[in-house]
Amino acid sequence: MAESVSLYLPLQTYVNVRSFTNAAFTQRVTLVEEDGTRHQYEGSGEHDTPMPGGSFAIRTPASAKSPRGYQVTINVDSDQSGTWRPSSLGQGSCGVMFYHLVMVVSEDYIDNDWNDCVVQFTWWVPPPGRSATDRRSRKKKRR
Repeated sequence: MAESVSLYLPLQTYVNVRSFTNAAFTQRVTLVEEDGTRHQYEGSGEHDTPMPGGSFAIRTPASAKSPRGYQVTINVDSDQSGTWRPSSLGQGSCGVMFYHLVMVVSEDYIDNDWNDCVVQFTWWVPPPGRSATDRRSRKKKRR
C-alpha cells in the first residue's frame, strides 16, 4: 500500500472531513489541498476517537487542474518511541442514494488491523430539480 493517497473531490461541493484514531501511538495526518491549503493534526486513542482539529469542511472550487476533480493529498505518520514513521494507506468509497463517502485508512505496522487512523470525506449531491410542470403532471396521474 501507499504512504500517500490522492483523492479527487467533486467540484463546487461542500465536503465534510472527519478523522479518527484507533491506536495507542499518536497519529499525525497531513492533508494538502490542490490550492496549497495545508491541514495537519494529531491524536491518539481507541474506538474511533475523534482527532483534535480533524473535523472541518472543504468547499471545492468551480474548476480544478484535473478533469477528475479537486485534488487532496493525505499522509499519515505514527509516533513510535519519539520517531515519526510513515504509515501505509488504503482507500475505498461508496455511495448510497445521493450521499457519498471516501475513506482513507492507515496501518502503522504494529498489528495489521488497518484502522490506526481513519479519515472520512463525505458529501451529498442533491437530486436534479423537477419543474413545476413535472410536479403538476404527476399529481394529475395519481388522481
